[in-house]
Amino acid sequence: MRVGHSYIRGNVYNKTCTFSRDSALPIHKGALFQIQAMYNNISYSAEARFIPQGKIGTSVENFSCVIYNISFMNCAWKAGRNAPEDTQYFLFFQYSKEEDEQECPHYIRDALGRPIACSFQNVTDIKKEVYFLVNGSSNELEIQFYDEYITLYEIEILTPPLNITVNCSEDRAECIVRWKRPQPSHMEGNVDHCFEYQIDIRNKNANANPKESSNECPTVRGTSYTFQNYNVKKKYTLQIRAKGDACLVSQNWGEWSEPIEFGNPDDAVLTTTIVLLLIAFGTIPVALVIFFLCKRYCSLKKMFSPVPQPKNKFHELFQISDKNIQREWMDLPPTKYETEEITTVEELNNF
Repeated sequence: MRVGHSYIRGNVYNKTCTFSRDSALPIHKGALFQIQAMYNNISYSAEARFIPQGKIGTSVENFSCVIYNISFMNCAWKAGRNAPEDTQYFLFFQYSKEEDEQECPHYIRDALGRPIACSFQNVTDIKKEVYFLVNGSSNELEIQFYDEYITLYEIEILTPPLNITVNCSEDRAECIVRWKRPQPSHMEGNVDHCFEYQIDIRNKNANANPKESSNECPTVRGTSYTFQNYNVKKKYTLQIRAKGDACLVSQNWGEWSEPIEFGNPDDAVLTTTIVLLLIAFGTIPVALVIFFLCKRYCSLKKMFSPVPQPKNKFHELFQISDKNIQREWMDLPPTKYETEEITTVEELNNF
């Protein structure tokens, strides 16, 4: 069988030929079957061509799928350039001929209502090759189908490495970065040798040299990396991503980890100090302006009313006593005065 530039050959000894799943090829573009036989030392040959039904340009285009977050799969495509506006596409995938095909549970549609994407959940066995088939229907034209075989682990977007730590030494002017590998659902045991990692370390200083702030990203094997030429006066950001280096792991780079900062924290302290000083110096002029405005246009007595003092019980007592004494003095009866006659006796001398 010939499909495009690919060939599948096999020897059979009866009138039926079955191709195994491992050697199957998509046939949405058509296929050419050639048969050669030998009988009584005479060679015979024949061929048959498979031509898909439907109008050319109506099948989906740019079909692709990705697996992310271990068990989620998204497939997307474009409607055929000659597909009518009422075209409806239906996506199926099948693990093997012995298993039932599964249809897309959730479609995403374009402005015309045509399905252009699909989301699957709980995609577990990604070590196998899966057959994808997209059929179509329309009231105007017959829609061509599209099919493709995809090995699922090859389209997986790996999650970021886990438990990233950075330990720096000022004496040695270096930092040791350690992490743990991603956790693909289909891999168990010690498979650290199956991964390759890319390290991105950047100088975070705002006035850093562009050459220093965007270094080349080295690739390493293993789960540790030594960062040389560490400057204790600088602050850095670190990100790591992974891809398969062997085994049944995607050869495409996965997602970057969240940025991790390490290095000298003095910049943050200095920034905080500057902000506090600016606030302090900014508050003093504002307070002075408010004071002079209030002195000019407001009454300080209204703003700062006197605080009431507690009553002095002794003072009240003395006031009450004084009043009582005055009242008693006024109430005394008038004093009677007796008249006393005084007689002056003079001694007369005789001459």
